[in-house]
Amino acid sequence: MPHPPRTLTHDGKTLPIAVWAKRTRIPVNTIRSRIDKQGWSVADALGTPVTTKFSPRRKRAVDAPKPCPPLKTHEKSGQAYCRWWDGGKERWRYFGEAGTRQAADEYRRFQMEWAARGTPPPPGGGLHVGELVVQYLAHVDHYYVKDGKPTPERHAQRAAVGVLSTLYGETLVEEFRAAHLRAVIAAMIERGWSRKTINGHKWRVTNCFSWGVGHDLVPPDVAARLEHVENLQRGRTTAPDYPPILAAPMDDVEATIPHLHEQENRRVVLEAMVRTHLVIGCRPHELCAMTRDAIDTNAGDGLWCFRYDKHKNRHRETARGVKNIWIGEHAQALMRPHLDAAGENDRIWVLPPVDGGSRSTPVTRGYYGYLVGLACERAKVTPWTPHQLRHNRATEVERRYESDAHAAAAIGDTPRVAAEVYVDPNDAVARRIAREMG
Repeated sequence: MPHPPRTLTHDGKTLPIAVWAKRTRIPVNTIRSRIDKQGWSVADALGTPVTTKFSPRRKRAVDAPKPCPPLKTHEKSGQAYCRWWDGGKERWRYFGEAGTRQAADEYRRFQMEWAARGTPPPPGGGLHVGELVVQYLAHVDHYYVKDGKPTPERHAQRAAVGVLSTLYGETLVEEFRAAHLRAVIAAMIERGWSRKTINGHKWRVTNCFSWGVGHDLVPPDVAARLEHVENLQRGRTTAPDYPPILAAPMDDVEATIPHLHEQENRRVVLEAMVRTHLVIGCRPHELCAMTRDAIDTNAGDGLWCFRYDKHKNRHRETARGVKNIWIGEHAQALMRPHLDAAGENDRIWVLPPVDGGSRSTPVTRGYYGYLVGLACERAKVTPWTPHQLRHNRATEVERRYESDAHAAAAIGDTPRVAAEVYVDPNDAVARRIAREMG
């Protein structure tokens, strides 16, 4: 039989403690604590209201748009106006004589500006850098999203403007100068960030002000000044330069393959992945995303074609929407057993169940890199990553055809990126010219 509810007698009434809690608006646990632990009388426990000074308050979500302030009439002047709070400051906007067509049109324009920004239109001047950063980050959170998930650029943007806000959050936007941007760069150097990272962050800070110009938050001359701040140059700054990423040494790759997994049937899948990756040179996430239905095995000329519709540059105006990754005879032989074993819409690269288990494991980009890293440790070789195999392919093609354009076509990138990022430095062409032409 359950215990009877606890009752309290107060003002000549005996009621359950839960009823007293509803009548007094004091939580049951507070009443119990006052009587049982703090020694209060029943009258004091039920008659003393709860202080709300330290009670948690429900805050509006940061991303929730503020409603447009209503139109009002100023009693003394007869002017139409509205008033709101932003950043702890009271803002006002006047629209002309109340009741006139001009005031109605001005307020309508104000409403559209408010809806377009999702934030209060700033009054004439007075916007602080910290306020600009808050509005810019709202844009960043909305813009840098791919397939419903934030991209790495979103985190990079936050890191860059975070330093800006820390140093100059209270500075007026119109007072921000090139010297201030150089101070932001100096703070990044003190944090030990690399030269390449700082140059990227400098662009992001500048872009914050350029975005503000396009939304009438920043005077154009402020953003124009920042465009003339030079990047950090190699050898002329204390910011470190990390060694460039090169192709993975083939001896290390071959030594790693036998250690990709202890279970033989899983190791076979991973070895086929690595060797296919070496041949086609795509990005790791593109390789992992291969599905049977996305591979055209009758693409002509004895080739297969993997049509990838989630490539990184598909949002650009010049993008075709789908990236074609061509697969030749060598890669086909490596992929065919896994393609035949896959269902119609299933992933190609799937690890069989662990011994004694019944669940297969699709290989994701992160898991692919993790397994390669473990294999490097077991093989006791210099660690390499799956993305370096893209460098291997670009370098191999460039060496054969002596052309950055050919290397770019092989990996599906631009000649400039292929030359600057993926192809290992080489003097073979210069050596041949010197040998043949003196």
